[in-house]
Amino acid sequence: MRHPFLQALAEGDLPDGRSALVDFARHYYGYSAHFPRYLSALISRLERADHRTALLENLTEESGRYAPEELAELERCGIEPQWIVGIPHPQLFQRFRRALGVPNTAAADDHIEVVCWREMFLSLLTNGSPAEALGALGLGTETIVQSIYRPFVTAIARLGSLAPEDTVFFPLHTAVDDHHQATLRAIAADFATTPEGRMDLAKGMRKALALRDFFWCWLHERALEPRP
Repeated sequence: MRHPFLQALAEGDLPDGRSALVDFARHYYGYSAHFPRYLSALISRLERADHRTALLENLTEESGRYAPEELAELERCGIEPQWIVGIPHPQLFQRFRRALGVPNTAAADDHIEVVCWREMFLSLLTNGSPAEALGALGLGTETIVQSIYRPFVTAIARLGSLAPEDTVFFPLHTAVDDHHQATLRAIAADFATTPEGRMDLAKGMRKALALRDFFWCWLHERALEPRP
């Protein structure tokens, strides 16, 4: 959340801020486009029906379906319903990529760093204990989304050349993602009633954070020494 790459991006302290955003957009999609798979993997690991049902609501929003009260809240944050309704979140990120001139790419073309991140994260979700999977996707991912995307909102605003509709992916996750986080925290609290549960939650969280930190370091190195 306080990685030097994010700080430099927010402060405009990179050799070429636009190129850094383009590089991020090109490579991050290979991880973020698979979020529905991550969430589905976690849901399949949970034994309690109420836990699964709560996360299915999150999965519904990922596909572009929102309750009327959610759309009203989004409008108050400057997000127009026609920008997001019926559009899965990976497609919203694709819209951001196109606005930056990043061509659509196949999964087979993903950089090895991205492939490793995605495959190791999926392995963690499917092979770790349910509490470990929850720690990874909940505590180590969703609960920090607002913080890690804010520097990108700042960097995009500094560009001043992208339409709000094209960058809606970020305010959608920074302004009104509290209920996703609250749902995952509540489920985590149920798992945290035993020492084993707490340990596995922490293990999953730390593993997920380590994988993301590695990716931020990689992007930071590329941003400091731009390359084709």
